Amino acid sequence: MKFNIVYLSLGSNLGDKINNLQTTINLIDSKVGDVLLISSVYQTKAKGFVGEDFLNCCVSLRTSMEPKILIKELINIESQNGRLRSNRNIYESRSIDIDILFYEDKIINQHNLTIPHPRMNERNFVIKPLLDIAKSKIHPVLNRTISEIDLDLGDTEIIKINDDLVLPVIEKLKSIKNIVIEGNIGVGKTCLSEKLSKDLNKELILEGYMDNPFLEKYYENPDRYALNVELTFLTDRCRQLSDFNNQISLFSSGLVSDYDIFKSLVFAGISLKEIEYNLFRKIFTYMTKDLFKSNLIIYLLQSTEQLLENIKKRGRGFEKKIDKKYLDKINQGYLNYLKNNSDLNIIYVDVSDLDFVESKTDYFELLYRVKKKLR
Repeated sequence: MKFNIVYLSLGSNLGDKINNLQTTINLIDSKVGDVLLISSVYQTKAKGFVGEDFLNCCVSLRTSMEPKILIKELINIESQNGRLRSNRNIYESRSIDIDILFYEDKIINQHNLTIPHPRMNERNFVIKPLLDIAKSKIHPVLNRTISEIDLDLGDTEIIKINDDLVLPVIEKLKSIKNIVIEGNIGVGKTCLSEKLSKDLNKELILEGYMDNPFLEKYYENPDRYALNVELTFLTDRCRQLSDFNNQISLFSSGLVSDYDIFKSLVFAGISLKEIEYNLFRKIFTYMTKDLFKSNLIIYLLQSTEQLLENIKKRGRGFEKKIDKKYLDKINQGYLNYLKNNSDLNIIYVDVSDLDFVESKTDYFELLYRVKKKLR
Protein backbone atom coordinates (compact mmCIF):
# COMPACT_ATOMS: atom_id res chain seq x y z
CA MET A 1 0.00 0.00 0.00
CA LYS A 2 1.39 3.39 -0.99
CA PHE A 3 1.20 6.20 1.52
CA ASN A 4 1.21 9.88 0.59
CA ILE A 5 2.34 12.74 2.82
CA VAL A 6 -0.32 15.43 3.17
CA TYR A 7 -0.30 18.78 4.98
CA LEU A 8 -3.51 20.26 6.35
CA SER A 9 -4.49 23.58 7.92
CA LEU A 10 -7.04 23.54 10.76
CA GLY A 11 -8.91 26.50 12.26
CA SER A 12 -11.68 27.11 14.78
CA ASN A 13 -13.37 30.23 16.17
CA LEU A 14 -16.51 28.80 17.80
CA GLY A 15 -17.02 26.94 21.08
CA ASP A 16 -14.14 25.13 22.79
CA LYS A 17 -11.59 25.86 20.10
CA ILE A 18 -8.70 23.81 21.46
CA ASN A 19 -10.99 20.83 21.94
CA ASN A 20 -12.34 21.30 18.40
CA LEU A 21 -8.80 21.14 17.03
CA GLN A 22 -7.81 18.09 19.12
CA THR A 23 -11.03 16.21 18.34
CA THR A 24 -10.56 16.90 14.64
CA ILE A 25 -6.96 15.70 14.73
CA ASN A 26 -8.08 12.49 16.46
CA LEU A 27 -10.77 11.93 13.83
CA ILE A 28 -8.28 12.53 11.02
CA ASP A 29 -5.94 9.99 12.58
CA SER A 30 -8.65 7.34 12.93
CA LYS A 31 -10.42 7.87 9.59
CA VAL A 32 -7.86 9.26 7.15
CA GLY A 33 -4.32 8.26 8.15
CA ASP A 34 -1.58 8.52 10.75
CA VAL A 35 -1.07 12.08 11.99
CA LEU A 36 2.71 12.53 12.01
CA LEU A 37 3.32 16.09 13.20
CA ILE A 38 1.28 18.86 14.84
CA SER A 39 2.32 22.51 14.92
CA SER A 40 1.90 24.89 17.80
CA VAL A 41 -1.43 26.69 18.07
CA TYR A 42 -1.69 30.29 16.84
CA GLN A 43 -4.33 32.95 17.51
CA THR A 44 -5.41 35.40 14.80
CA LYS A 45 -8.20 37.88 14.25
CA ALA A 46 -11.16 36.88 12.07
CA LYS A 47 -10.66 38.35 8.60
CA GLY A 48 -13.39 39.32 6.14
CA PHE A 49 -16.15 39.14 8.75
CA VAL A 50 -16.91 40.00 12.38
CA GLY A 51 -16.32 37.06 14.71
CA GLU A 52 -14.24 35.64 17.56
CA ASP A 53 -10.50 35.14 17.14
CA PHE A 54 -9.39 31.96 15.39
CA LEU A 55 -7.10 29.28 16.75
CA ASN A 56 -5.11 27.66 13.95
CA CYS A 57 -2.63 24.84 13.54
CA CYS A 58 -1.17 22.64 10.81
CA VAL A 59 -0.68 18.89 10.73
CA SER A 60 1.09 16.41 8.50
CA LEU A 61 -0.19 12.90 7.93
CA ARG A 62 0.29 9.89 5.73
CA THR A 63 -2.68 8.44 3.91
CA SER A 64 -3.48 5.98 1.15
CA MET A 65 -6.55 8.02 0.12
CA GLU A 66 -6.56 9.72 -3.25
CA PRO A 67 -7.21 13.51 -3.18
CA LYS A 68 -10.89 13.32 -4.26
CA ILE A 69 -11.69 10.74 -1.58
CA LEU A 70 -9.61 12.62 0.98
CA ILE A 71 -11.49 15.91 0.54
CA LYS A 72 -14.84 14.14 0.95
CA GLU A 73 -13.67 12.47 4.15
CA LEU A 74 -12.36 15.76 5.54
CA ILE A 75 -15.74 17.43 4.84
CA ASN A 76 -17.41 14.56 6.72
CA ILE A 77 -15.05 15.12 9.66
CA GLU A 78 -15.92 18.82 9.67
CA SER A 79 -19.61 17.87 9.87
CA GLN A 80 -18.97 15.39 12.68
CA ASN A 81 -17.25 18.16 14.60
CA GLY A 82 -20.17 20.58 14.28
CA ARG A 83 -19.34 22.45 11.08
CA LEU A 84 -22.48 23.80 9.44
CA ARG A 85 -21.74 24.82 5.88
CA SER A 86 -23.67 27.70 4.35
CA ASN A 87 -24.69 27.91 0.71
CA ARG A 88 -23.67 31.54 0.78
CA ASN A 89 -20.18 32.13 -0.64
CA ILE A 90 -19.00 34.27 2.29
CA TYR A 91 -16.56 33.99 5.19
CA GLU A 92 -18.19 33.20 8.52
CA SER A 93 -17.50 31.70 11.94
CA ARG A 94 -17.06 27.95 12.14
CA SER A 95 -16.39 25.25 14.72
CA ILE A 96 -13.76 23.72 12.47
CA ASP A 97 -12.28 24.36 9.06
CA ILE A 98 -9.91 21.94 7.29
CA ASP A 99 -7.94 22.87 4.16
CA ILE A 100 -5.58 20.67 2.15
CA LEU A 101 -2.33 22.59 1.69
CA PHE A 102 -0.11 19.99 0.03
CA TYR A 103 -0.63 16.46 -1.24
CA GLU A 104 2.93 15.26 -1.83
CA ASP A 105 4.09 17.59 -4.64
CA LYS A 106 0.94 17.22 -6.73
CA ILE A 107 -0.56 20.18 -8.58
CA ILE A 108 -4.33 19.73 -8.97
CA ASN A 109 -6.80 22.16 -10.50
CA GLN A 110 -10.26 20.63 -10.52
CA HIS A 111 -13.76 21.70 -9.64
CA ASN A 112 -13.89 22.14 -5.85
CA LEU A 113 -10.31 20.93 -5.42
CA THR A 114 -7.17 23.00 -5.87
CA ILE A 115 -3.84 21.76 -4.50
CA PRO A 116 -1.66 23.43 -3.31
CA HIS A 117 -4.18 25.69 -1.61
CA PRO A 118 -4.35 28.77 -3.86
CA ARG A 119 -4.15 31.43 -1.13
CA MET A 120 -2.00 29.74 1.47
CA ASN A 121 1.04 31.94 0.74
CA GLU A 122 -1.04 35.03 1.62
CA ARG A 123 -2.21 33.73 4.99
CA ASN A 124 -0.03 34.12 8.06
CA PHE A 125 -2.38 31.82 10.01
CA VAL A 126 -1.38 29.05 7.57
CA ILE A 127 2.30 29.80 6.98
CA LYS A 128 3.32 30.41 10.63
CA PRO A 129 2.02 27.03 11.88
CA LEU A 130 3.31 25.29 8.74
CA LEU A 131 6.74 26.75 9.45
CA ASP A 132 6.82 24.69 12.67
CA ILE A 133 6.56 21.36 10.86
CA ALA A 134 7.64 21.94 7.24
CA LYS A 135 9.97 24.93 6.97
CA SER A 136 12.00 23.31 4.17
CA LYS A 137 8.99 22.07 2.21
CA ILE A 138 9.02 23.52 -1.32
CA HIS A 139 5.80 24.92 -2.73
CA PRO A 140 5.50 23.07 -6.08
CA VAL A 141 3.94 26.05 -7.88
CA LEU A 142 5.88 28.95 -6.37
CA ASN A 143 9.11 26.90 -6.13
CA ARG A 144 9.87 28.51 -2.77
CA THR A 145 10.29 27.02 0.69
CA ILE A 146 7.86 27.75 3.50
CA SER A 147 10.66 29.66 5.24
CA GLU A 148 11.04 31.92 2.21
CA ILE A 149 7.29 32.48 1.93
CA ASP A 150 7.20 33.36 5.63
CA LEU A 151 9.85 36.05 5.10
CA ASP A 152 7.65 37.63 2.42
CA LEU A 153 4.72 37.86 4.85
CA GLY A 154 6.83 39.68 7.43
CA ASP A 155 5.75 40.36 11.01
CA THR A 156 1.99 40.16 11.04
CA GLU A 157 -0.49 40.05 13.88
CA ILE A 158 -0.42 36.45 15.06
CA ILE A 159 0.14 35.03 18.55
CA LYS A 160 1.66 31.64 19.35
CA ILE A 161 -0.33 30.46 22.36
CA ASN A 162 0.64 26.90 23.35
CA ASP A 163 1.79 23.41 22.43
CA ASP A 164 -1.06 21.54 24.09
CA LEU A 165 -2.29 19.51 21.12
CA VAL A 166 -1.29 15.85 21.41
CA LEU A 167 -0.45 13.34 18.69
CA PRO A 168 -3.23 10.71 18.69
CA VAL A 169 -0.72 7.87 18.95
CA ILE A 170 0.64 9.41 22.17
CA GLU A 171 -2.86 9.99 23.52
CA LYS A 172 -3.72 6.34 22.81
CA LEU A 173 -0.67 5.01 24.63
CA LYS A 174 -1.23 7.37 27.57
CA SER A 175 -4.51 5.57 28.22
CA ILE A 176 -2.62 2.31 28.91
CA LYS A 177 -1.44 2.42 32.51
CA ASN A 178 1.58 0.12 32.79
CA ILE A 179 3.67 -0.50 29.68
CA VAL A 180 6.64 -2.87 29.52
CA ILE A 181 9.26 -2.98 26.76
CA GLU A 182 10.78 -6.42 26.28
CA GLY A 183 13.12 -8.12 23.85
CA ASN A 184 16.59 -9.54 23.42
CA ILE A 185 19.87 -8.06 24.67
CA GLY A 186 20.81 -5.00 22.61
CA VAL A 187 17.41 -4.42 21.01
CA GLY A 188 16.96 -0.95 22.57
CA LYS A 189 14.57 -1.60 25.47
CA THR A 190 16.08 1.04 27.74
CA CYS A 191 16.25 3.78 25.09
CA LEU A 192 12.64 3.19 24.04
CA SER A 193 11.47 3.10 27.67
CA GLU A 194 13.15 6.43 28.38
CA LYS A 195 11.56 8.08 25.34
CA LEU A 196 8.09 6.68 26.10
CA SER A 197 8.24 7.62 29.77
CA LYS A 198 8.98 11.23 28.84
CA ASP A 199 6.35 11.46 26.08
CA LEU A 200 3.62 9.69 28.08
CA ASN A 201 4.45 11.40 31.39
CA LYS A 202 4.75 8.05 33.18
CA GLU A 203 7.10 6.77 35.88
CA LEU A 204 10.25 5.12 34.51
CA ILE A 205 11.67 1.85 35.83
CA LEU A 206 15.02 0.70 34.42
CA GLU A 207 16.82 -2.49 35.28
CA GLY A 208 19.98 -1.90 37.33
CA TYR A 209 22.13 -4.46 35.55
CA MET A 210 25.32 -2.79 36.80
CA ASP A 211 24.31 -3.53 40.40
CA ASN A 212 24.64 -7.29 39.90
CA PRO A 213 28.09 -8.27 41.25
CA PHE A 214 27.92 -11.70 39.58
CA LEU A 215 27.14 -10.58 36.02
CA GLU A 216 30.70 -10.19 34.76
CA LYS A 217 31.71 -13.41 36.50
CA TYR A 218 28.76 -15.19 34.87
CA TYR A 219 29.96 -14.32 31.37
CA GLU A 220 33.42 -15.66 32.35
CA ASN A 221 32.12 -18.87 34.00
CA PRO A 222 28.39 -19.47 33.32
CA ASP A 223 28.11 -22.88 35.01
CA ARG A 224 29.48 -21.63 38.31
CA TYR A 225 27.70 -18.29 38.57
CA ALA A 226 24.37 -18.84 36.77
CA LEU A 227 22.29 -19.37 39.91
CA ASN A 228 23.98 -16.47 41.71
CA VAL A 229 23.37 -14.05 38.86
CA GLU A 230 19.72 -15.06 38.35
CA LEU A 231 18.82 -14.93 42.05
CA THR A 232 20.47 -11.52 42.36
CA PHE A 233 18.55 -10.20 39.34
CA LEU A 234 15.30 -11.64 40.70
CA THR A 235 15.83 -10.06 44.12
CA ASP A 236 16.70 -6.66 42.65
CA ARG A 237 13.77 -6.71 40.21
CA CYS A 238 11.29 -7.70 42.94
CA ARG A 239 12.61 -4.99 45.25
CA GLN A 240 12.37 -2.35 42.53
CA LEU A 241 8.84 -3.30 41.49
CA SER A 242 7.71 -3.70 45.09
CA ASP A 243 8.96 -0.18 45.86
CA PHE A 244 6.89 1.09 42.96
CA ASN A 245 3.84 -0.79 44.29
CA ASN A 246 4.26 0.90 47.67
CA GLN A 247 4.76 4.39 46.25
CA ILE A 248 2.08 4.39 43.55
CA SER A 249 -1.01 6.50 44.17
CA LEU A 250 -4.52 6.34 42.78
CA PHE A 251 -3.65 9.37 40.69
CA SER A 252 -0.51 7.91 39.11
CA SER A 253 -0.44 7.87 35.32
CA GLY A 254 1.35 4.52 35.44
CA LEU A 255 4.81 3.40 34.42
CA VAL A 256 7.06 2.41 31.56
CA SER A 257 9.60 -0.31 32.35
CA ASP A 258 12.40 -1.89 30.33
CA TYR A 259 11.66 -5.34 31.75
CA ASP A 260 8.85 -7.56 32.98
CA ILE A 261 9.41 -9.77 35.99
CA PHE A 262 8.90 -12.90 33.86
CA LYS A 263 12.29 -12.05 32.31
CA SER A 264 13.81 -13.83 35.30
CA LEU A 265 12.13 -17.09 34.29
CA VAL A 266 13.24 -16.74 30.68
CA PHE A 267 16.91 -16.24 31.51
CA ALA A 268 16.86 -18.82 34.30
CA GLY A 269 15.43 -21.34 31.87
CA ILE A 270 18.41 -20.76 29.57
CA SER A 271 21.24 -20.63 32.10
CA LEU A 272 20.26 -22.97 34.97
CA LYS A 273 20.43 -26.73 35.27
CA GLU A 274 17.08 -28.46 35.75
CA ILE A 275 17.47 -28.95 39.51
CA GLU A 276 18.51 -25.31 39.94
CA TYR A 277 15.65 -24.09 37.72
CA ASN A 278 13.03 -26.00 39.74
CA LEU A 279 14.29 -24.35 42.94
CA PHE A 280 14.44 -20.96 41.22
CA ARG A 281 10.87 -21.25 39.96
CA LYS A 282 9.56 -21.93 43.51
CA ILE A 283 11.39 -18.87 44.79
CA PHE A 284 10.11 -16.81 41.83
CA THR A 285 6.47 -17.81 42.47
CA TYR A 286 6.69 -16.83 46.12
CA MET A 287 8.49 -13.52 45.55
CA THR A 288 6.36 -12.21 42.67
CA LYS A 289 2.81 -13.07 43.76
CA ASP A 290 1.94 -9.52 44.87
CA LEU A 291 3.70 -7.52 42.15
CA PHE A 292 1.80 -5.34 39.71
CA LYS A 293 0.80 -6.71 36.31
CA SER A 294 1.67 -4.97 33.06
CA ASN A 295 -1.24 -3.82 30.88
CA LEU A 296 0.79 -4.00 27.68
CA ILE A 297 4.05 -5.68 26.70
CA ILE A 298 5.75 -4.35 23.57
CA TYR A 299 8.15 -7.04 22.39
CA LEU A 300 10.82 -5.75 20.00
CA LEU A 301 12.04 -8.09 17.27
CA GLN A 302 15.49 -7.58 15.76
CA SER A 303 17.91 -9.67 13.70
CA THR A 304 20.68 -11.39 15.66
CA GLU A 305 23.30 -9.73 13.45
CA GLN A 306 22.00 -6.26 14.33
CA LEU A 307 21.79 -7.17 18.03
CA LEU A 308 25.48 -8.14 17.97
CA GLU A 309 26.30 -4.85 16.24
CA ASN A 310 24.33 -2.89 18.85
CA ILE A 311 26.05 -4.74 21.70
CA LYS A 312 29.45 -4.04 20.19
CA LYS A 313 28.59 -0.36 19.70
CA ARG A 314 27.62 0.24 23.34
CA GLY A 315 30.96 -1.23 24.47
CA ARG A 316 30.16 -2.95 27.76
CA GLY A 317 33.23 -5.03 28.54
CA PHE A 318 31.37 -7.90 30.22
CA GLU A 319 29.21 -8.39 27.09
CA LYS A 320 32.16 -9.16 24.80
CA LYS A 321 31.59 -12.92 25.03
CA ILE A 322 27.93 -12.74 23.98
CA ASP A 323 27.58 -14.62 20.70
CA LYS A 324 24.90 -15.46 18.14
CA LYS A 325 24.13 -18.83 19.76
CA TYR A 326 23.42 -17.22 23.14
CA LEU A 327 21.19 -14.52 21.62
CA ASP A 328 19.25 -17.13 19.64
CA LYS A 329 18.68 -19.08 22.86
CA ILE A 330 17.34 -15.96 24.59
CA ASN A 331 15.02 -15.16 21.70
CA GLN A 332 13.66 -18.69 21.64
CA GLY A 333 13.27 -18.65 25.43
CA TYR A 334 11.19 -15.47 25.27
CA LEU A 335 9.02 -16.74 22.42
CA ASN A 336 8.39 -20.07 24.16
CA TYR A 337 7.39 -18.34 27.38
CA LEU A 338 5.11 -15.84 25.66
CA LYS A 339 3.48 -18.56 23.57
CA ASN A 340 2.63 -20.53 26.72
CA ASN A 341 1.22 -17.50 28.58
CA SER A 342 -1.64 -16.33 26.37
CA ASP A 343 -3.13 -14.17 29.15
CA LEU A 344 -0.41 -11.57 28.58
CA ASN A 345 -1.28 -8.59 26.36
CA ILE A 346 1.65 -8.64 23.93
CA ILE A 347 2.36 -6.71 20.77
CA TYR A 348 5.28 -7.87 18.62
CA VAL A 349 7.00 -5.12 16.66
CA ASP A 350 9.68 -5.78 14.07
CA VAL A 351 12.24 -2.98 14.38
CA SER A 352 14.82 -4.43 12.01
CA ASP A 353 14.26 -1.55 9.56
CA LEU A 354 14.13 1.18 12.21
CA ASP A 355 16.71 3.24 14.09
CA PHE A 356 14.32 4.53 16.75
CA VAL A 357 17.22 5.51 19.02
CA GLU A 358 18.67 8.12 16.65
CA SER A 359 15.74 8.90 14.34
CA LYS A 360 12.62 10.66 15.61
CA THR A 361 10.80 9.59 12.44
CA ASP A 362 11.64 5.93 13.09
CA TYR A 363 10.62 6.31 16.74
CA PHE A 364 7.15 7.46 15.75
CA GLU A 365 6.97 4.78 13.06
CA LEU A 366 7.48 2.23 15.85
CA LEU A 367 4.64 3.82 17.83
CA TYR A 368 2.32 3.75 14.80
CA ARG A 369 3.05 0.04 14.38
CA VAL A 370 2.11 -0.49 18.03
CA LYS A 371 -1.08 1.57 17.65
CA LYS A 372 -2.27 -0.47 14.66
CA LYS A 373 -2.00 -3.68 16.69
CA LEU A 374 -3.73 -2.43 19.84
CA ARG A 375 -6.96 -4.24 20.67
